[in-house]
Order: sequence, then C-alpha cells, then structure tokens
Amino acid sequence: MRPGYLVNTNDYDIKGINFYWTRRERFTMSEDELALAGVDSEHAYVHAALIPPLLRAKELFHQKGYEMIVKDAFRSPELYGLIQEKRYILRGRAETDKLLNMVTMPHATGRAIDINLIDLTTGEEVTMRNPEEDPDAFFIDFYKEKLDEVSKEYQRLQTLQVETMLEAGFSLGVKREFWHFEFAEEPSK
Repeated sequence: MRPGYLVNTNDYDIKGINFYWTRRERFTMSEDELALAGVDSEHAYVHAALIPPLLRAKELFHQKGYEMIVKDAFRSPELYGLIQEKRYILRGRAETDKLLNMVTMPHATGRAIDINLIDLTTGEEVTMRNPEEDPDAFFIDFYKEKLDEVSKEYQRLQTLQVETMLEAGFSLGVKREFWHFEFAEEPSK
C-alpha cells in the first residue's frame, strides 16, 4: 500500500518516527484504522529525493549542537481523512482547519516532513514552545514580539530550525508552522 518511491528515514541514519502511530491513543486511532490508512509501524517514510537534503540538514544541525528527528512524514490521503475526523472530535473544526492542510495535503507527496530537535549535550528533545499557548505558538514568529527570556529562547530555537532547513534546501510550509518543511525539487531521472 506504500508507494515504491518512499524510504524509511532510519535506513539512512536519520532519526524518524510516525507521529500518528506513536500517538494513536491520544488521537483515539486504532491500529486497524491506521492500517487501513497505510500506517503499519512507527517508522517515518519520505520520498527518496528527500534523503540528500535531510542528510545535509542533519549535518548542519550537528554543527550547531543538535540532532534532527523527523516526527512525521508521508501521510496517505486516507490518513489525512482519518486525522481530520479524529481531530474534529478532539479539537474542533476551527482549530483542525487552521492546522491541517486538506487542500493540497503536502505530506501525501512524501516530500513534506515535520521535525524537532534533540540537544546533543543532553540527548533530550528540545522544547520549542509553551503548549499552553497552542495553537498560536505553532506558527513562526509567534514569540517574536515577546520580551521575556523564555519566549526569546523559543523564538531563537524556531528561527534556528527554520533557517537551517532553508539552508538545506527545504521551504517552510504555507501554514508557517515552525516544524513543517517541504522539498519541491524534482528527483533526477
């Protein structure tokens, strides 16, 4: 059921997980529902064309003291529908529609990823926002005008993440979430 152009990020020494598999209880998704939507494991799958820029991003983050982890990657159109259905129930239509791009479904191409950072010193995932400020804190520059030190650090981390991914050849998604990146370059034939 998985398209042949998809590869497992872990096979290329790029940390990756499938967000909805690992959070299936939180979103009240059964393994059977996920299997019908093409998800059968915790692995992150991306279009093979993403491997070179992901390896470049990994290298750039290492130079800055971080490890990149792909937290979500390929989503089939069926998975998009399941996510929308479950999020409508859990979060409501307004918040879901603000976050979930059901028009172009960028993850369905295999060329969109969601990432986070791991601090190489501590081995811990980096906190990039205050969850109490969600969903507004999901978007780049939310912390830009805030003057407290914690907000300044969130903005610094989000900016570092975005600038590094842009340097590696990705673009920020149209919704401007600080973790969502797309790669449009066509693979060589």
